[in-house]
Amino acid sequence: MAALPDPGRRLAEAAAAGTVLELGDAEVPALLLRDVLLRSAEVDPRGLRVRGGRFLGILDLEGLVVEQPVRLIGCELAHRVWLRGARLALLDLRRCRIGDLNATEATIDRVVLLDAVQVTDGTIRFDGARIGGTCSVRDARLRSTAWPAFVGDRMRVSGDLRLDGMDAGGAGDGGAVSLVGARIDGRVSARGVRVDNPSGPALRADSLQATDIVDLSDGSVLHGNGDKGAVRLVGARAASVSLGAASVRNPNGWALTAHYLQLTGTLYLDGLQASGGIRMSGSQIGGRVDLSGATVDGGPAPALLASRIDVAQAVSLAGASFRSAGDLAAVDLRSARIAGDLEARQTRVANPGGVALRLNTATVEGLAMLSELIVERGGLDFRDSAVGAFYDDPASALPDQDGFVELSGLTYRGVPGHPGVTVAERLAWLARMPAYAAQPYRQLATAYRAAGHEDESRRVLVAQQRHLDRSLSGWTRLRHRLFGLTLKYGYQPARAVALLAAVLAVTVGLFLGLPDGTRTPAGAACVAVDRIGLAVDTSIPLVSTGAADRCQLATGTTSGQRLAAAGWLLTLLGWASATLVVAGYSGWVRRR
Repeated sequence: MAALPDPGRRLAEAAAAGTVLELGDAEVPALLLRDVLLRSAEVDPRGLRVRGGRFLGILDLEGLVVEQPVRLIGCELAHRVWLRGARLALLDLRRCRIGDLNATEATIDRVVLLDAVQVTDGTIRFDGARIGGTCSVRDARLRSTAWPAFVGDRMRVSGDLRLDGMDAGGAGDGGAVSLVGARIDGRVSARGVRVDNPSGPALRADSLQATDIVDLSDGSVLHGNGDKGAVRLVGARAASVSLGAASVRNPNGWALTAHYLQLTGTLYLDGLQASGGIRMSGSQIGGRVDLSGATVDGGPAPALLASRIDVAQAVSLAGASFRSAGDLAAVDLRSARIAGDLEARQTRVANPGGVALRLNTATVEGLAMLSELIVERGGLDFRDSAVGAFYDDPASALPDQDGFVELSGLTYRGVPGHPGVTVAERLAWLARMPAYAAQPYRQLATAYRAAGHEDESRRVLVAQQRHLDRSLSGWTRLRHRLFGLTLKYGYQPARAVALLAAVLAVTVGLFLGLPDGTRTPAGAACVAVDRIGLAVDTSIPLVSTGAADRCQLATGTTSGQRLAAAGWLLTLLGWASATLVVAGYSGWVRRR
């Protein structure tokens, strides 16, 4: 390294004149910088301006008040830069190589510029700092083997926090980058960042407040580890949050933990690639939730846990893929309230042996657009939810033969499904319910009836009774099946009339076919019309033709004995048929 003649004098002269001091590769004691800044009254309003050079030792400005800007550009500060509690007009360390920077509780009246800074094994700390303008750490390369690489907990920034292009690696539960409780009166722009932490969160930003967007999009890569999550935004507040087209990975926990997140705008997770689930339970989103085109593998945890979320507009899962292999649902929207549409077109969901999509006790005020939803493994749970309209394709939603649906308590407006869905396809869908429930059939029948499709409505109600039959046993099941065969469970009472007519026809045939089985009281043969009347009296007990006064059974003959024996059975069948006719047309069977 070159020796700088009288470096103290050179620094003092440049500071007094406000000129840029070019140090090249010269070595200078860091203590000389402190000496110059201690005499801030002698420093030009343009401030201390140095480019290049290697400063030896600790730059200790703790508690110092410097009313002029400090610009050290492209310098090497291999040891600690200590700004704890200091107050500076402006701090510019662009392209510097720093061993460690501690600006805890510092106040920077204007801006902080740390673009392209390199920290080989240390931490940049601005926890509790107050920055009057923008804080820019773009394209910085930060490494810490035992601690966070960047700490901005409780920092207050009156402008934007710019972290675009940052490459940070840290360690520990505190996160590689920590912004817990920070307040940013602008945007947090972290597009295209790369953050890694093998032993904790990549980004820890619980209770962060930003008046504009928190932007982690544009190919950002954030890798963390552990049950705290790779990216933490628990209880954060912002206008919007974007992880669009980002890659977030956590081999042992959540990729994104954002429960109780509060946004006035939209949550952009479109195109997100996540290894580890997304947890956003209890969040309040003033705009949309956009997960279109995302790919999320939750492992043993849910891919998307969004129970109790409140979304003022729509939720889009279009073209996304969600996988889970745990006991909980792959996509869990329990008790969610969505004021707009729920869009799940061309969405793939899988959870072998469990629930793939859970939407129970939820409210979707708009359209539940589930057309082309494919449940590769697992089932659907829509119990006790209220949907404005239900637009789906039941024939293709459950290609897996083991797939099931839970529909008890689901309510919706209109006939569900797109216009091409047939009643047969909808009934096959209802048959996939693991246990019998009447309400889904009643809801569907009511929808068809309201649309003027009476035949479809009756068909649904008959299918309901068939499903019920599978849950019955013993005499109850036998009686139920009898009503099904004879009356179609009360929805086709004409069947009982046909049965009664058949009994009458058989009886008339027998009495006409065995003329020697009847005789008049005088012993003569009965005329045909009296034999028909006697057949009517036998098969329809409620009817009396008076033929019995003119024609009687000749029980002394073989034919008469046959008619007497058959008459008992036909009378019994007649009573049963007549009873079914009355029961069917009175609606007693359906009420029972």
